[in-house]
Amino acid sequence: MAPVTRRRFLLLSAVALVGAAACSSPEAAGLRGSGTVLRARDAEAPSAAPTVEAVPTPAALPTAVPVPTAAPEPIVPPDALPTNVAGSTDAEMHVLPVPSGKPPIAAALPARRVVIPTIGVDSKIIQLGTKLDRRGQIAWETAPFAVGQHKGLAGPGQNGNMVLSGHVSSPNEGGIFHHLPELKVGEGVIVSTDERQYLYRVVDVKTVTPDQVSVLDQTPDPTATLITCVPDGIYSHRLVVTAHLV
Repeated sequence: MAPVTRRRFLLLSAVALVGAAACSSPEAAGLRGSGTVLRARDAEAPSAAPTVEAVPTPAALPTAVPVPTAAPEPIVPPDALPTNVAGSTDAEMHVLPVPSGKPPIAAALPARRVVIPTIGVDSKIIQLGTKLDRRGQIAWETAPFAVGQHKGLAGPGQNGNMVLSGHVSSPNEGGIFHHLPELKVGEGVIVSTDERQYLYRVVDVKTVTPDQVSVLDQTPDPTATLITCVPDGIYSHRLVVTAHLV
């Protein structure tokens, strides 16, 4: 190797300085920092690459909305019903001819059950007619182990006298009205048909002789008459309980 003289040392130093200046030129600096320059450009101008539109997933699809069903229309529209203000037309009032004399009383539904809470009575009701007794005389039928409603008189809730009878004691037909003598004025009697219940309130309790048929007379208001024999074991009189519809 040739010895480094002062002149040769100065020459080598000059060459190194030229190389360093070349590496620090703007072009070279741009190459070295290409990553930073490109990122700056990306931030200034968006990429021209085509975008892909997002496809909704099945979970994002709209769900079917149930369609509400229309309420059934009434058989008779409300506005077709007659009102108290409008009243009945002349044609409607003469659909049926008016009979001469007193208007007939509509037949009531038969009584099916009687409940008297204060004396523990809860019994079915049997319809009673008349029949011939052993001597050939007409007499009322009796209700075994039940209360009887006498036919031909008023029904539950109807104007008139509804007559209900039962045994106070009988070896063959029970004593459904055994506690009827304990019933007091103001207490309730509930009589039911197949459609509804009627509440009667006791207004009178009395004892009469068997020939007092007036207890079967009709009344202008809805009345229930309950009858049994007294005293127990003697049966010489009739206990008559009168109740009015509440």
